[in-house]
Amino acid sequence: MKQLLSALIVLGFLSCNKSSTEPIVPILPVVDSFTVTVYNGYGAGKYKVGDTVDIFSTAIADNQVFDKWSSSETSLLNALEEWHTWFIMPNRNVSFTGSVKTITPVSLNFEQIRGRDRMKPVYSYFPAGHKGFVYLLHGTGGSALNTVSNYEFKQLYKELINDNFGVIVTEAEEATTGVDANADGKLRWLVAPADSVTNIDYANIKIITDTFYNRGVTNRSKFRYSTGMSNGGNYAAYLSAYYKHKAGVSYCAQAGAVSLTTLTPLQFCMARFDNNENVGSAGNAAALSNSQTISSRGVCSKYLIKERSPLYPERFARRGDISLSKSAAVFYELKTKGYLNNKNYFTGFSDSLVTTYQADPTAFPELNSLTPLQKLFVVEQIDLSVSDHQMYSDYNKATIKFFNTQCL
Repeated sequence: MKQLLSALIVLGFLSCNKSSTEPIVPILPVVDSFTVTVYNGYGAGKYKVGDTVDIFSTAIADNQVFDKWSSSETSLLNALEEWHTWFIMPNRNVSFTGSVKTITPVSLNFEQIRGRDRMKPVYSYFPAGHKGFVYLLHGTGGSALNTVSNYEFKQLYKELINDNFGVIVTEAEEATTGVDANADGKLRWLVAPADSVTNIDYANIKIITDTFYNRGVTNRSKFRYSTGMSNGGNYAAYLSAYYKHKAGVSYCAQAGAVSLTTLTPLQFCMARFDNNENVGSAGNAAALSNSQTISSRGVCSKYLIKERSPLYPERFARRGDISLSKSAAVFYELKTKGYLNNKNYFTGFSDSLVTTYQADPTAFPELNSLTPLQKLFVVEQIDLSVSDHQMYSDYNKATIKFFNTQCL
């Protein structure tokens, strides 16, 4: 009986086993993360498939402009010629290399030029054989000096000059006088009426430009362009329409009624989480609607919006006056104090950090060790990472392309 039972057990065992000729298929582990490698830039790491990955170039010196990203995977990139770009992580390892061009350092010429009523501060640069020139326009509370000193504006005018554009920077009459002429509580460009007879800002632009024409450093055959930030963005839209510029670009401003009449191509560069009381999500939506209105009338218009991005340890060293080690120390101080989430996105807006810091600066020894201008730069870079209301250089190449070709 025992022998019969043993035989049945053996037969049962053999019947449950696969034929020795049938292949054995191994069960492979599911891989949901792959590696991003970045040369001459930042953003390397392991990411899950479908993640949004931001990559950034190393700091750009005064004698450099960003060139492009190189890789066999450049088709993934949102913009391969911008110093900061992003892509959706594929199911494979990828690598990118950032490159820069060496240029002659740009030094704008400063002088005082007589406007309609008084002398106006003017910065300018006209490359030999320039194809046209661009007015760079500050926002509310700004000035000509603020504009040329701003790191993001500086990256733009370096790239413009490298692409053979001239630049003119001046300021609103209210900025020069310090007087709120229209009693709106702000010192800024008077956007309306768009009239060089009654509106002193339009008159000053004409007089300053005529001064350069009369000197022979440029001439009336050169195309004119304008771009500005916030109130300067609105003014750029109206100025470009009034003086029939070749193209205009408005940063962080929705432009308004001019969209119903302008014949000048206009690009909008907005910020996704703009927290300014005059813009915000409603202003972003209005800018998109205005761009569509312009396009519907057969005039070229484009709409771009900058998304938020994570901070990275080297971010605050972009300008060159904060060392890489100090930048990393400030980054990790913010991280330790809970201002960055697990993916290094800044939580909320910079106002919360500024308020807490001002209440007790000693609680932030790394941030507190910076100069006032360096602290301001840190806050600006946080605003840019959040995609708040700040002039940004993330779409410099897109702006220059729009000036060059509009919608072609």
